[in-house]
Amino acid sequence: MTDNTYSGTLKFKDVDFVFVFDGSELVLIPPKERKNDIMWGWLKKEICPGVYTSGDPLTVDVPYLDGFCNETSKRLIFLTREESTVGSRNSTLYINVAGYLECSPNTNGFCRMTLSGRALNYIHPVNRAFSQVFDSDDLTEKGIISIRTNGFDRTSTVKRAFRFEGRDIAAYFSVGWTCSMKISTPPITLNSSMIFEFDETDDYWFFYRLWHAAEDFLKYLTFSKNTLIEDCSLQAMYDDSHYPSTAEFKLARSSEPFDTKPLEKGRYIQLSLLDPYEIKMFGAIADGEIYLRHIPETYEKGHTLDASDFVLTSAAFEWEFDQAYPSGVVKSEARVAAEQRASAQMDECINQSSGKAKKILKYAKKSIGFSNLESKIVQAGRDFHEMIGVFGEGLYKRNDEEFSYEVIGSRLAEQRNDFAHGNIDKDFKGAAILDLLLLRYLVYAMQLKRIGVSAANTRRAINELFGLMYYLPAEDGDTETVAKNTEINEPNNETEGNADEIVEAE
Repeated sequence: MTDNTYSGTLKFKDVDFVFVFDGSELVLIPPKERKNDIMWGWLKKEICPGVYTSGDPLTVDVPYLDGFCNETSKRLIFLTREESTVGSRNSTLYINVAGYLECSPNTNGFCRMTLSGRALNYIHPVNRAFSQVFDSDDLTEKGIISIRTNGFDRTSTVKRAFRFEGRDIAAYFSVGWTCSMKISTPPITLNSSMIFEFDETDDYWFFYRLWHAAEDFLKYLTFSKNTLIEDCSLQAMYDDSHYPSTAEFKLARSSEPFDTKPLEKGRYIQLSLLDPYEIKMFGAIADGEIYLRHIPETYEKGHTLDASDFVLTSAAFEWEFDQAYPSGVVKSEARVAAEQRASAQMDECINQSSGKAKKILKYAKKSIGFSNLESKIVQAGRDFHEMIGVFGEGLYKRNDEEFSYEVIGSRLAEQRNDFAHGNIDKDFKGAAILDLLLLRYLVYAMQLKRIGVSAANTRRAINELFGLMYYLPAEDGDTETVAKNTEINEPNNETEGNADEIVEAE
């Protein structure tokens, strides 16, 4: 739909408008007999007889607008942001929309949502959905090869339940196929999908937010904010087991470049490494429990580090540390006793003081027992060494630097503070770049462990996501994954069969 302009009719504020829609902006053209009402009644304000000035901003007062499309004879539902300002030129109105649905005129609610896209084809690999079947004689002599699709039991994950915005949802991943006899398209196309099932609803903004939650999940698995989901369809239940597609849902956004090269290189966490906690991770991300703000705009930009990376990655670590250690850094009994004595002595000083001095002492008391970034890194580094130690040892050894969590914590905390407080006169410590890379691994290790992923699968996830290329021998309980060196739809990985060249005798 975004490649075309559509027109039709819809009602806005009890007026029947003709609309024109280009995929992002909705233009409303009023009927001739209502143009003056809109111009002088909606957009202007009379300050005295015959004298007008600009009126209060015209705003959208509904969550969506329901229209009929002339070109497709289908219903178009436009998601609008309530209280957003309506633009105007003369009596023509302009409304920005967040998304839109195209469905049959008699369609109301939906109970299933299917998302698909290129990133999902890697996260839940489509190459597990087929096998090549051929006889060597048939292949060499006749050029015959067969491609057999695997059953849904082998290409679908277990359906798992979670809650989103107060709704019970069942979610799973699957690989589907489409056959075609057209010359311009492949005879069979495989696509991975993320599928959600829920009670029937016509809350279109719920679909919008669920889509964005799914994209956040993929951004986490690919360490890139520009990872997108391209396609979405909505289904209504036909009977107890069939869900025919009844609507196409699109987001109204600019077509951002989506670079798949990191995916082709295997820079992502394969879904099977999270099994059986993939939906638990999805729910944690959707609920805002997993820190994502440090993820770079693109995977490639993650290779260029600046001050914001130090601040945001440190913030991600401190958030995850607070989740893993709600009582703070683990302290010895002697340390706890000393802090209690110091706190009691500070209380005495506060009680004996007044005015500004008392206020300063109260503020100073807060530093007693405070866990700084350095001590947190030392604590977490030691506790998660099983998951990140192999990467840290290699990283620092290759760069002739000491691998010590105490040294790393001190240097990283100092560098973060210099950036955060604008200390541009301080020299940058080059080894802090290594510390930041290790901190990225540590953040992922803490997040994956929090949802239940094993240490072995966590190491594999970090190894693959960041392209560390370590050989990690299989351990008992490891999850089987699809080999990433088997490229998806790459010509050099296809078995080609060509008829022998025929040379006619002269």
